[in-house]
Amino acid sequence: AGSGVNADEIVGESLDINLGICGWVWKHRRPWWQGVLNELSDKERNQWEKEVGNVILVPLIGRNNFLGGIACINKIAGGDFDQHDLDLLTLLASQIATAIDNNNLIEQLEQANQKLFSEKVKAQVTLSSIGDAVITTDIEGRIDYLNPVAESLFDTTLIAAKQKHLSDLGTLLIEESRQPATGLVEYCLREGHLPSQYSTLIFAKQDGKNLFVEPSAAPILDQNGHTSGIVFVFHDVSQTHELTQQLSHQATHDVLTGLFNRRDFEIKVKQAIRHAEVENQEHSLLYMDLDQFKVINDTCGHIAGDELLKQYTEKLSDLVRHGDTLARIGGDEFGLLLESCPNQQALLVANKIQDMTHQFRFSWGEKTFGIGVSIGMIAITHQSGSVIEVISRVDAACYMAKEAGRGRIYVHDKADLALLTRHGEMEWTPRITLALEEQRMVLYYQPIVHSSNIADLNSHYEILIRMIDESGKLIPPGAFLPAAERYNLIARIDRWVISEYFRWLAEHPDQLNALVLGSINLSGNSLGDETCLRHIEHQLKVFSIPPEKICFEITETEAIANLAIAKNFIRRLKNHGCRFALDDFGSGFSSYAYLKNLPVDFLKIDGMFVKDIHTDAVNFAMVESINHIGHVMGRQTIAEFVENTETLQTLNKLGIDYMQGYGIAKPAPLNNLEKKLTPKIWASQA
Repeated sequence: AGSGVNADEIVGESLDINLGICGWVWKHRRPWWQGVLNELSDKERNQWEKEVGNVILVPLIGRNNFLGGIACINKIAGGDFDQHDLDLLTLLASQIATAIDNNNLIEQLEQANQKLFSEKVKAQVTLSSIGDAVITTDIEGRIDYLNPVAESLFDTTLIAAKQKHLSDLGTLLIEESRQPATGLVEYCLREGHLPSQYSTLIFAKQDGKNLFVEPSAAPILDQNGHTSGIVFVFHDVSQTHELTQQLSHQATHDVLTGLFNRRDFEIKVKQAIRHAEVENQEHSLLYMDLDQFKVINDTCGHIAGDELLKQYTEKLSDLVRHGDTLARIGGDEFGLLLESCPNQQALLVANKIQDMTHQFRFSWGEKTFGIGVSIGMIAITHQSGSVIEVISRVDAACYMAKEAGRGRIYVHDKADLALLTRHGEMEWTPRITLALEEQRMVLYYQPIVHSSNIADLNSHYEILIRMIDESGKLIPPGAFLPAAERYNLIARIDRWVISEYFRWLAEHPDQLNALVLGSINLSGNSLGDETCLRHIEHQLKVFSIPPEKICFEITETEAIANLAIAKNFIRRLKNHGCRFALDDFGSGFSSYAYLKNLPVDFLKIDGMFVKDIHTDAVNFAMVESINHIGHVMGRQTIAEFVENTETLQTLNKLGIDYMQGYGIAKPAPLNNLEKKLTPKIWASQA
């Protein structure tokens, strides 16, 4: 800026701060005027002496920096600038520097306020959009902020909650002890974090519902580093907790009836045996097998059979004391553990069950059915032995009850144990052995179709087995395979199936060429049998079967029970090129945990979850979860029990890879592969 005569001639000119008078003032931070002439060097005096009286240049120095300068050139009245002129200009320079400093401070303050406002808005937006509940308190523990999630979680508003204490919002309980989480704020103010036992808290709402939250806390520090309050974050894990509870229940309970399952029942029997040994207590174990159930199941279908079991279970549960354990341990088999109950008292319970069953009627459509129940009983004492021995004996007692005419109660006695064992072996062992020797075992197959092409029924299938009895009647596997497992014949059946199927493929080269994958079931006995492993390797070589066309199915239960053996078995055959499927996947709580350790290719989802997936939200969620986890781990999924169009459509939406079930195709003799079949569901949609 400039003012005065001819000032416009210098306005806008750029003066180098390192040269001339400007450079001298900038360097010395002092005014330039004729009074400094004696301080100049000879060179400077020779250069500027003639003009020194015509110029005054005073520096503008702010609080923290050099701002510039103010100059007067050529005094209008004539003559040189004197001390008075210097004093006036110095005063003016001081005022200008102060004004510039103040203006800079105002600009900085405005920028700081704008930045503070922007940060505040960002913080509020962040807290409002975060998915967790956030609450802040002052040093006294009074609430001064809640984000919208906290308002929703605790059923309040910021206005209503302000200045209240955290405890005023509701009751917080420690999950493990269900004791009130008292002193929460005080502890955090003192220690700066939550107590370790507060990993999960329960918020008991006024409407009676419980929310499960994972809390975290941190101190709010002022500029001096002193705690001025606490910020709490509550992560709502109610849905996760509910799903965990469902999975935990699923791990120990039968899906259909809600009773304990066989695995957990055996655990409780083992505990009862231990209790009997330590406390010299006597317990009783009942093994019940429904009579005539198969007739109803075959006549009316699986849906009717399931409904009968549910209705019967409700009646059966009414007769059980609180604290006793009722379990479904097979298709139509139940176990009842009566603790601190001698056999004489248990016999009264068994008779009540017989009476209830005798009166029980099941209606389906226009038909009404009655059923019976055969009951085996055994006392659990300090001499009972292992859980396997106890259950085997009571199972044998139940078998004897059936043999005695059904609808009977048979109390096990050590004296006739040999007779029971012999009787069972005489019933089943010769029939199965003779059927194998006389080639009265027959191979069946059931197609496994890709979800994108359910019309292809011939390239991928599961191999099944049927037995023809002495009279030529076809016996389903459910009738003789349990006995084969019980009396150690199942591994022999496995080897027969493998040999016969490989032989059939070798004799039908067209079918072998068309085959994409043939699945063969392996029992738990074969899974740990080195002989079976060598047999498979030998048969692959003898019949020149490409290993990549063969898949072996093992059940989840057997694989987990023999994890190390299963991993070795699978690895050896996969080295040849064979593939593996984990059958009945999802029936155990430990499924996901063990899946990473089993190098299988397919997960066959337990049919119990699949058959009503289009109407049951929990089963839908289970199948969706299994399919997602399977795909993440690189496994393909197969859904069993696909019996109708609705199920198929639902599975397609979920992205299930393969499907199998009566709705697509029922099991048929293996020789029928040469015929072109039409899928039932596909045909119904055509």
